[in-house]
Amino acid sequence: MQIIIITAADANYFELVQGTILSVREKPEGENVAIGFFDLGCTPEQLQWLKTQVNIIQKPDWNFDFPGKNEAPHYLKGLLARPFLRRYFPNFDIYLWIDADAWVQDWQAVELLVKGAAKRGLAVVPELDRGYYLAYGKLPWYWQFVYRDYQAAFGEEVAQKLHSYPTINAGIFALQQDAPHWEIWAEYLEQGLQQHVSLMSDQIALNRLVYGTEMFDKTEMLPARCNWSCNFGLPVWDKHQACFVEPYLPQEAIGILHITGHKHDLVKLATTDGNQIEISLRYQPKRKPNSPNLLPEKKTLPPLSEITNNTLLPAGDYVSPGLKVILPDAYFPNMIVGDTQTCSWPYLRREIKHNWYVDRRANLVGFLSRDEAHILYNTAIQFKGKKALEIGCWLGWSACHLALAGVELDVVDPLLEREDIRQSVIDSIQGALNASGVQTSVTLVPGYSPQRVEELANQFNRKWSLIFIDGEHENEGPLNDAIACEKLAEEDAIILFHDLAAPDVAKGLDYLKQRGWQTVVYQTMQIMGAAWRGNVEPVKHQPDPNISWQLPAHLQDYSVSGISVSKELPKQKLPTLEQRNGQTILQSSQSSLQTSPANFKNILSTVRPYTLLSESRLFSLYCLAKQICVEDLPGNFVECGTCKGGSAALIAFVIKHYSRRPRVLYAFDTFEGMPPPTEIDKHQGIPANLTNFGEGTLKAAISENLDKICKLLQVRDIVVPIKGLFAETLPKYKSAIGSIAFLHADGDWYESTMDIFNTLYDSVISNGLIQVDDYGHWEGCQQAVHDFERMKGESFSLHTIDETGVWFQKLK
Repeated sequence: MQIIIITAADANYFELVQGTILSVREKPEGENVAIGFFDLGCTPEQLQWLKTQVNIIQKPDWNFDFPGKNEAPHYLKGLLARPFLRRYFPNFDIYLWIDADAWVQDWQAVELLVKGAAKRGLAVVPELDRGYYLAYGKLPWYWQFVYRDYQAAFGEEVAQKLHSYPTINAGIFALQQDAPHWEIWAEYLEQGLQQHVSLMSDQIALNRLVYGTEMFDKTEMLPARCNWSCNFGLPVWDKHQACFVEPYLPQEAIGILHITGHKHDLVKLATTDGNQIEISLRYQPKRKPNSPNLLPEKKTLPPLSEITNNTLLPAGDYVSPGLKVILPDAYFPNMIVGDTQTCSWPYLRREIKHNWYVDRRANLVGFLSRDEAHILYNTAIQFKGKKALEIGCWLGWSACHLALAGVELDVVDPLLEREDIRQSVIDSIQGALNASGVQTSVTLVPGYSPQRVEELANQFNRKWSLIFIDGEHENEGPLNDAIACEKLAEEDAIILFHDLAAPDVAKGLDYLKQRGWQTVVYQTMQIMGAAWRGNVEPVKHQPDPNISWQLPAHLQDYSVSGISVSKELPKQKLPTLEQRNGQTILQSSQSSLQTSPANFKNILSTVRPYTLLSESRLFSLYCLAKQICVEDLPGNFVECGTCKGGSAALIAFVIKHYSRRPRVLYAFDTFEGMPPPTEIDKHQGIPANLTNFGEGTLKAAISENLDKICKLLQVRDIVVPIKGLFAETLPKYKSAIGSIAFLHADGDWYESTMDIFNTLYDSVISNGLIQVDDYGHWEGCQQAVHDFERMKGESFSLHTIDETGVWFQKLK
């Protein structure tokens, strides 16, 4: 019996699909099994890796004509092609599909799927188990979404009949080659697409096929461990067997883990011995690929190129949004993630949970973190073709990033006297330059700074436009480097520092600041800083929002990039339209994490008459909502304070075009004007009722406003308007809403804002996003945010959008 396992991914899901494929290949039973792959938009580097692991790569076509096909996301092709697997991958007996966010832990699940398909024709797994929270009072809530999908695709009668049946998850299934299901599935799918297009279309059609025809008797229903949906119930970790198991006895090993919820970072799981563990739900390869640029041994390394988003970064890395990303890892074969506990340096910030890279040959000395290396690389890009100096290169990781930016680089380090270190640096930098095609010069100069730097400058009558100081970290070394480099810097110059966590290093930056240079520091693992003068600017940087950043006392007087000087309200600006348009977007058609100002500007002109929000706050809603959808965080969206509906329609538009799961936007408002304010509700000391926005203002009938803009954008089915005061409606609908991924709080008054947070905050998921519209305008709104913050014992990391709007991420 010939079996093929098929999966699919675009560039954003590549890291996940690597785990899917390796979870098969790294098992004895999967070494020789055929694997097929749908390329939904992978990069050339990713395809090179795939060619070493899979047997057949296909690009799916649009197999149906349907309304809106030209605007549909490219990855939808992979879902709609599933009834046609036999056409793309002919001559197999059993076709086993596994989504990119699923991986095989126990091969018995594969055997059960294959056996079930051979026995009945189709083998599937219903989303029903004693370990899923749905079974305990949540089914009526969940049926609302299923009902809506059936109704949109197949009408009221089908929805009434089938919505309460256990939903079959189409992310994992096995189908026999000659089973009758294929044609019926395609037929129902084509019917449904004419009425409604969504990421659930193929799954709803499959469910109708199984439950609405005689095919139920030709379908094998397998236990949840063959397709464990993590968004319905987390597994438990068995330390003795080192595997994920079911939550309840007998706690059998889960066969296929389906990460149907949040795709990133670590989760806290219960263990079979009653404790807890923080662990990743992703597959952990036996030979973890460093990056898509690193192929297995004895393969030619692919060309090195920039990428445009964070999704290809190894777990544990962070790069600020807006920075161009390069991954030269393949040319540092001895680079590994080090153990910060083995380093005795007192200024290592072990509490920052980013990867601390070291060389396995000397694993007590760290490289720049991924974020720091990209501050260096992106700074150097603006000096392409100009002269740059690096003081202290160790094994060349930082020098490589400088060279790849195209600067003419001089490197001074006493360790370059050692032949082994010098050769290692040469091999790494030359290999990366050859692969990237960057043409530049790199001169390695052994010696101590600042003496050797001054000799080099005198010998060649040289000055530098970019200088990176990462040499001696103690005593007067950094200060002496800064004093020498100021004299040798061009009039338009930037001087960067690494390891400002060390007070002695900060003396160098202090000196330049005292000399009149402009300065800024970057909140990174070891803290970087920049001093500049003339007609140049340092790169803008946003610190990782998942880290609770602290600034050492010796840096308290410095501005932090991405955070305002004010100690009360850190500021992290979202990318502006002008900044976005000014960027060079590489491979933008493959990068769904890139926010598209062109799309936003188009939608802005449509929603503008239906909202009072500023362009900045609307763009923030667009960006944050899109981030939730692209990262596929679970939960619905909620807006409290909808008025004419422009912002609600904008958010719903993002849901329609980017969400990978069914979700709706609940829009709460009186729709009859503002309720009475209290004495706290003032603007610049003026009571609310003495302004133009007091009680009774902002009346907006649904039929004349929200309905119209939603129909214009064709999102009326996604928006659920709820009329009434927050104090009455929010508690009533809290259960129906369920988990909240994104909350837009536009309540204006103190009591309204407190009602929003008191009722809904606990429903916001970990890493969910909250935007507050009137924080900077109404004093009552601002006080409510901080009163609630104190009541919860939390500290919100508020990021400023404009003069009034803020947003933050819920971290607990």
